[in-house]
Amino acid sequence: MKEDRAEGAFLLYSKVHSRPDTASSRIRGKWLIKYWPGVEEWHYGRKYSFCIFQKVYDIEIAKTFPGIKILDCCDPDFFDKQPFVEMIQEVDAITVSTEALRATIQGMTDKPVVIIPDRIDLEFMREKKIHRGRAKEVCWYGYSHNSSSLKSLRESLIKFDLGISFICDKPISIDDATSEVHIRERYTKWNLETVNKEIIKSDFVVMPGSRDPNYRFKSNNKTTNAKSLRMPVATCTEDVERFLDPIEREKEAEIGYQEVIKHYDVRQSVSEMKQLIEDIKNQVS
Repeated sequence: MKEDRAEGAFLLYSKVHSRPDTASSRIRGKWLIKYWPGVEEWHYGRKYSFCIFQKVYDIEIAKTFPGIKILDCCDPDFFDKQPFVEMIQEVDAITVSTEALRATIQGMTDKPVVIIPDRIDLEFMREKKIHRGRAKEVCWYGYSHNSSSLKSLRESLIKFDLGISFICDKPISIDDATSEVHIRERYTKWNLETVNKEIIKSDFVVMPGSRDPNYRFKSNNKTTNAKSLRMPVATCTEDVERFLDPIEREKEAEIGYQEVIKHYDVRQSVSEMKQLIEDIKNQVS
């Protein structure tokens, strides 16, 4: 705890479900707490003036908590068995990471639904890529179950003689065992302490789109993460070919890095969340 008495708290998904590596709790909770004096992770029994339920649908706490309540939603949990509708009835406002989430949830309630994008703790992103020579390897990282769209890049990797590094929870492959030409693949288990170092071992990141209808709800956090490391992000075959050239990669790296500095510093999220709390206070008074 930063102070003897904290003003507010985040009730984090990672704590409630004992999943300490949960990305959303780090990005939308712990990183905000770091730059928000007087705010801490939720401790049962302590009194707070506001609580942010970070992907937590605890109706009992929401009903009995006397202060300002905000539900932070970064996934389409309304499609699951979570008590989503009941939860939004108990809170004062909902924050979301994307416009698609905002539009869908706003159709369920007349309460404020505010976009606060996934942003980055720039102090955590110390590694920076230096681009030299023709590209030899691309990188993809994330949960293995989200990797199906990578198969669309198979022909490009073969055509341009590029290997691929996978950084995820378990080994995956996009190689075709029946093909005469095989893709060089390398797997590293995802680890928070080493992931950025592993990413910049490659020449650029690949993040192709997906046909999954729920893909529209996902944030751009992996893209901005890569850009903060000065890693270009290829989303199509044309990008892959362009980023073979180190000059093009360096140009794209600088553009992306400046975008992150300007729009994706997590301290902006702290300011926006503070403003939302003030707006709620003013409505109540």
